[in-house]
Order: sequence, then C-alpha cells, then structure tokens
Amino acid sequence: MFDALAEAVRTTRIPLDRAAIVTWLSLIDGMKARVSEVIGEFDAAELWELDAATSMSGWLQEEARMTVRAATDLARTAATLRDLPVTATAWRAGVLSEGQVQAILANVPARHRPLYAEHETELVPLLAKLGVTETAAVMRDWKARADALDPGPEPHDPERSLHHSQTLGGRFETKGSFDPGTGSVVATALRLATTGDADGESRTPAERRADALAEICEHYLAHHNVPTTRRNRPHLNVVINIEDLDSGARASLVDYGRVDAAFIKTLLCDCGVHRVVMAGRSAVLDFGRTTRTVPDHLWKLLVVRDGGCRQGGCHRGPQFCHAHHMIPWESGGETVLSNLVLKCSRHHHMGHKPGWSDKLLPDGTYEVTDPRGRVYATRPPGLL
Repeated sequence: MFDALAEAVRTTRIPLDRAAIVTWLSLIDGMKARVSEVIGEFDAAELWELDAATSMSGWLQEEARMTVRAATDLARTAATLRDLPVTATAWRAGVLSEGQVQAILANVPARHRPLYAEHETELVPLLAKLGVTETAAVMRDWKARADALDPGPEPHDPERSLHHSQTLGGRFETKGSFDPGTGSVVATALRLATTGDADGESRTPAERRADALAEICEHYLAHHNVPTTRRNRPHLNVVINIEDLDSGARASLVDYGRVDAAFIKTLLCDCGVHRVVMAGRSAVLDFGRTTRTVPDHLWKLLVVRDGGCRQGGCHRGPQFCHAHHMIPWESGGETVLSNLVLKCSRHHHMGHKPGWSDKLLPDGTYEVTDPRGRVYATRPPGLL
C-alpha cells in the first residue's frame, strides 16, 4: 500500500491550478501531522536505540538524512504534542495548519503545558478560525496570562552570545547578541577596522563590516601570543594536488569544504607549504617540513619598501597585509623583492578575482587594472 502511494505521489502531475495546489499542500500538512505523531510514539518507546542512535534527533539525521536543525525541530515538536492530544488531533484532521501548531508550541513552555492541556479543548476551535499571525498573537496573550499565574524561574538571557556556523550551501552565517559594554567594544573595533572603497569598488555597509571582521580575525591570528605546541595548527589547512596549483581547482579547506580559486591563490602567495607524497588515495609515503613561501627577512624588506597595502586609496598597515606574488608562486614566480608587493587581505583577494591584473615596474611603481580597464598606480613610500 505504501509503495503504491509513494509511486502515485512521484508520478502524479499537479495541475497549474490554485485549488489543486492548495489541496496538495493540505495533503502534505496532514502527512506531516501523522509523521509527527508516529515519531512521538517511536521516541517515547526509545526505538531509536535499536539503531545505536543516541537520540530521536540523531536517528532522524542518520536515517532520514535531515539537517541537525530540521531533525531537532521535528523531534521536539513530536515530543511536545504527545502531551497535547487535542492540538495534535486537530493538526492531523486539517483543522489546524503546521504554521498554527508552531505558533502554539512557541508560546507553550514546558511549565505551561499542563495548563494549556486543560485549555486546549476550548482554545483549539477558536484558533482554527484564525491565520498563523492571529494565532501567534492570541497565544502570546495566553502565555502572558499564564506567566502571571505561574511566573516560574526568572528567564536567563545570556549577557552575550555568538553563533557562527556553516550552512549546507558552504557559506557561513553569524548571529550574535551582546551586553552594552561588550557590544560597544565590538562596534568600536568594527568601526576602526572598516576601510573605504577603493577606486572602482562599491560595497554596502554590511559588506564593509564583514570585511572589517575578517581583518580583525586575521590580525589576531597573525599576532596572537598563544604558546606554540606540536599541535599548533596553521590559520587554515588547505589540501590541493600539485597539478592543480596553478589553477587553484579542486582545492578544499580541511573541515570546511571547497573554496574558490581566488581564495586559494591569495593563500598561496604567502603561506607555509607541506609536501605530502601519497601512494593512491590513502597511503602517505612522505610528509615534508613546512616551508615558508616568504621568509621573515624578505618580509621585513618588503615592509620597509611598501609600508603597507599598495592598493590605491588603501592605508592598511603592514600588520594587516599579505605578501603578494606578482608572478604566482605556484606558477614558478620567484620569491624575491622585485616579485612581491604588500596587499591587505581584502584587496589581495579582490586582485586574484577574474578581470583584475597588476604589474610591478622596475622603479617600484605598482599598477592595478580593474575589470573595466582603468589603471591605478602607486609609488612605494619607502622609495620616495
């Protein structure tokens, strides 16, 4: 029976008709309600232990290939609805939508569940006539009244919090909340680290703040005083085949996945390089010593000559800069003063993107050509 239903779902074509779409969405909502009910029973019986899972959420992540967030939300919803049978039944019957159920659960903390269970016979028929926004408003009012009857422990909001996680698309999302003191420190650091746009560049305020945060983090990584240990890791671990060095293709950051060629080329300009000789895909035959692409004595000469970022209009000091190879190191470019310039992190990465080019003249003049063909030239202050 299930196979026949699944086949019908896969092969049935939904007509481009409003009523048909609404009907299918209602069917999906009903299926979600039924699945939630079964998962609640599965969780209550702790049957996930039979598959060596440690929780209902973990079982869903493994067996249903769900994201951590989706699995956690589904497991939490199913567990909560076990204590709220009228609401669960109304969802399964199509009286309440999934959106309404979520609005209800968002306003029924664990300490109020017994009280809501007493009221749900009267509340659910009233909520059934409302939309999601109105349901949330009614439930917020209900929660306020329930809090007055049973305030419970004082809610503890952390003084500060920061979430920084990678999405399935490979990007990172950051969300934070700070007390006034910490927030003012962060705001001041971002303001001081924010730079203006270079010629031919146009960034939004949000993009400028993002670049400023990256600059602050890079500065800390380059100048922190954490004691070096045998396990002291580089800022980033990049794996790339030697045949792909020139193009930057098929490179990936350890733990974080693929990155674009411009990013890899930026790193290769000034980094520590390990030679790893492999036999096939798994056997390591040799792991060479780390070699700096730009040694310390040459870095000091570069700082004396350039003083800071050589991009026109940028005034970042050398402590915020990388050594950029004019002829790429991975293409055989020499690591000598005449093949190097200082560039801040943002302009270094920008210069490796398609459409940008640059050259260093014998007298130290540095010329950058943007994607529109405009040329910007600077002279090194150390040679003036």
